[in-house]
Amino acid sequence: MADVRRTTFFLRFERLMKTYLPSIDGFNEAFSEENMAEISSVLKNACAPPAAGRKGSTTDMRGEEIVSAAWARMDKKHNLCPGHVLNLSEDKSQGTDKLRYKIDGSFISDVDKGTIVPGATNWALQRLPVEFKRGGMHLDAFEDRSGKDTKDEEEMEDEEEKGDEAETRRFVRGQLMSHAERVFTYQHRTALFMIFVNGPEFRVIRWDRSGCIVTEALNYVETLEHTKRLLHFLYAFSKMTPEQQGVDTTAVPLSKDSCGWKRMDALSFAHRHDVNETERKITTIPSDFLGPADDPGKSPLFEHGLLHDDPAATCNYQTDHPPRPRCSEIRPVFEYVRTLFQQSVPKGWPRYKVTVDGRVYLIGKSITPSSGLFGRGTRGYIALEWETQRFVFLKDTWRPHYVDLEHEGDMLQKLNTAKVSCVPTLVCHGAVGQQKTEASEYSPITGHKKPDVQGSDAPHDEGKAPERDKSKRRIAGLPSRARGSDSVVRTKPSAHKPRRGGASEPLRPKHQRDDKAASDSQRPGDKRDDRGTKRPRPATSETDVCDGFGLPPMRHYRIVVAEVCLEVTSFRDGKQLARVIMFCINAHREAVERCHILHGDVSAGNILILPTIKPGWIYWTGILSDWELSKFLPGDKEELKAGQPHRVGTWYFMSIRSVAYPRRPLGIPDELESFLHVIIFLAVRFVRSNWTPFMVRNFVEDYFDGAVRQWDNRYTCSLTKTDIVEDAMIRFWNTPIAFLTGEETLDEARQPLEGDGQPRHPLRNLLAHLLVLFQARYAVEKWETRSAEVARAKEAAAAPPLPSLVSKFRSRTSGDEDDEEPPSEFQPFHIERSGAPKAEKVRVNVTSGPTKPSEKTFVEAKKLDSHLRVLQLFQHYLNSPRFVWPRGDKVTDRLQGHQHSDLSANAEWARPVVQSTMLPTRKVDEQPIRAQTDS
Repeated sequence: MADVRRTTFFLRFERLMKTYLPSIDGFNEAFSEENMAEISSVLKNACAPPAAGRKGSTTDMRGEEIVSAAWARMDKKHNLCPGHVLNLSEDKSQGTDKLRYKIDGSFISDVDKGTIVPGATNWALQRLPVEFKRGGMHLDAFEDRSGKDTKDEEEMEDEEEKGDEAETRRFVRGQLMSHAERVFTYQHRTALFMIFVNGPEFRVIRWDRSGCIVTEALNYVETLEHTKRLLHFLYAFSKMTPEQQGVDTTAVPLSKDSCGWKRMDALSFAHRHDVNETERKITTIPSDFLGPADDPGKSPLFEHGLLHDDPAATCNYQTDHPPRPRCSEIRPVFEYVRTLFQQSVPKGWPRYKVTVDGRVYLIGKSITPSSGLFGRGTRGYIALEWETQRFVFLKDTWRPHYVDLEHEGDMLQKLNTAKVSCVPTLVCHGAVGQQKTEASEYSPITGHKKPDVQGSDAPHDEGKAPERDKSKRRIAGLPSRARGSDSVVRTKPSAHKPRRGGASEPLRPKHQRDDKAASDSQRPGDKRDDRGTKRPRPATSETDVCDGFGLPPMRHYRIVVAEVCLEVTSFRDGKQLARVIMFCINAHREAVERCHILHGDVSAGNILILPTIKPGWIYWTGILSDWELSKFLPGDKEELKAGQPHRVGTWYFMSIRSVAYPRRPLGIPDELESFLHVIIFLAVRFVRSNWTPFMVRNFVEDYFDGAVRQWDNRYTCSLTKTDIVEDAMIRFWNTPIAFLTGEETLDEARQPLEGDGQPRHPLRNLLAHLLVLFQARYAVEKWETRSAEVARAKEAAAAPPLPSLVSKFRSRTSGDEDDEEPPSEFQPFHIERSGAPKAEKVRVNVTSGPTKPSEKTFVEAKKLDSHLRVLQLFQHYLNSPRFVWPRGDKVTDRLQGHQHSDLSANAEWARPVVQSTMLPTRKVDEQPIRAQTDS
């Protein structure tokens, strides 16, 4: 989520009503004066003392229950929101919700009345969530006053940041945010209205993927007129269509009696001819086997009358279809594909029919949880393509809407047309109707609407509401992450080390956080947006922060690819990991050479594994996914446009140079460095080494999480990361890492003893040789930079820095069943072999200061201008018989159970996020990885 005041917008109640809920026709017939008087009296009594008693008392703790019970009684008697029923759920979470979140209540449409589980949250059915609090300024989630008028504003703000009052408000904001996030998770939503009831006051909140719109606090029990305003909102909400209420009507719910629901049930059962995906030699394969990328055409089951053309059609499965489908009616697939689909249709989770570019797909639960409430909200599904009856991968996301921003599907189509290997196969894609976010339209940078001035008494077009400006209370913004929300980061981040999001991929520093939507938002030092228009300088103080600053407009988008993949952490040994990454590097090479496309977000979450059938083998290859941040490279005679965004990627894996110089164009060396960081990240976690789990955890925090704050308020990579690359040695606490075969004896320094007859693990040499290339690159670049500084000083002129010689580039255009290795000819590419690198010469003597590096250093650095040398190194270590790769060198994740040191010991939240076109990295300690991007 973006900065506190950049995502929350103040909008007066009357203006919100005019904008979103304009119709109250028939209100007087629905609510008589007598009924309104009774409602007002009952609610007023519920809010009166002792319900709002002293903080911490027993009576005080029951205050919100008294208020909610009064609302429930009045709803049962007078139907507060016609056509909806108020379901209270303070004490019972939903069985399918592993996070066990509970909201006080919600209005649910009468259409779904028969499926309500009484007293439970019913996340999939909520139309209008309601959160109750007992009352009091300290519980007002959007209040920013301390109530001590005798002190100046700055002193009061300091007290709020440090005091219990501010902490309580942050907790409540986190609750509201987590409730909204749950609804977006269970339902397909474009927006969500919510009521926050704090004793005798209420606020209306409207959430979407760009931000949060909130009204002032209104007293709804002080007079009958005040109660009428609350009832006006509830009545107007009841008159809205589901689409106006924020329901994504393009996702059609399936009933349990529908043909689609029952077919999904049938396909979720294991098939006796399903093929185990373990890489191995095979003799036979089922003739009707359906591979991950196979397109079988229209299923003959429709012609035989076994399936309805419309999966939402109701059918009697006992008569229309056999109760147990025959094997001939279900084609075998890889076991992991069946398992993933089974996990996506758990009991109690809603299922939907969605249409993408005219094709119908059935989906259940996302296998890639969305990345928080605000931002792209990307969700991935193992979808059933109805016409062909095959499994595919469907990604549902909200993408920044800019004129010159290419759709991911268009990029994939270009790659597929050019026959680039090891990339997803596009099936279809397209925008979802005209669905877009509303909150961004109030942004002073990207929008046209004007939010209300906080605390202003100036009347608006609708006229000043009676009593509403009485307190002149301001609205406090949402926190970056508030405790109690599964969107939480931490409320007081370190200035030096941004925390990691749980397991496999990172949270970036605070100024760069958000899910991928933040990648298109303002960054410190950036002055242009993706359309090339100038942006104001970054805020440097609290008073400089502006509501909606840099918030991008978002459009709803869906894309379908043929491959259903395994996460990269499913590799079986170190050699397989190296081979998978080699395939993805080659895919990157082909994309550059054939299409002039640079990926822009090489990360662990975007490297996947695809089991395929080769002659006599089940063979695992790599897939480089998520091309949504990719961009075209300039031609030989083109210059990169000044307004084109340069810095993209995932914080963990971005090159040192791209972080330090965000305005310089991203190049091939930067992307190759990202691959290096990926393999280091996975190897130290999963490959047996001389490092203890404690060392691995601290290394990951320092190398990947760490950041250094510069004088201009920008963040650069950690010193650990830069030192390791510049020294060409992976070490921690002066202990170099040594990947082990499992038979070595370690000395007192935890290093393998020489001469014990055990071969050196090839992965160690491979990484050492890769590091040499980047060591040389930064040695040359450091010398160039310092030489340019000297030249500028001599000329006494403010000339731009000299371009880096190595940063410029021009583009021309293992299984247990069998110990035998898969043939190297299965590789989808051929690289001309080079001379074997000498393992004993893996260090380059990089001089410090302005001394010019050696010619050898320049030669090594120049090799990163293309992919050739890196691919040659991978092929040398993978295919040469000189190197013996051990079996079974993969160990349990060294981060398993690790709690980040910056996290509160009693934190009850996690950050489940991975942005991947395919599948997320595996969870660690129930906290999946955070794969954020920064553009």
